Amino acid sequence: MFLGGGVPVEDGGVIVGGIGVSGAPGGAEDDACACAGIQAVEDRLLM
Repeated sequence: MFLGGGVPVEDGGVIVGGIGVSGAPGGAEDDACACAGIQAVEDRLLM
């Protein structure tokens, strides 16, 4: 079973981690929140 809210963190096409969010009314909102979190710190990630 695949559920929303989990977004991989990639470096050069390789998954190096992930971020998970839960609690929004639906998986799409959890995904959007997780993506926003990655975008907020992506300039600080070593990629």
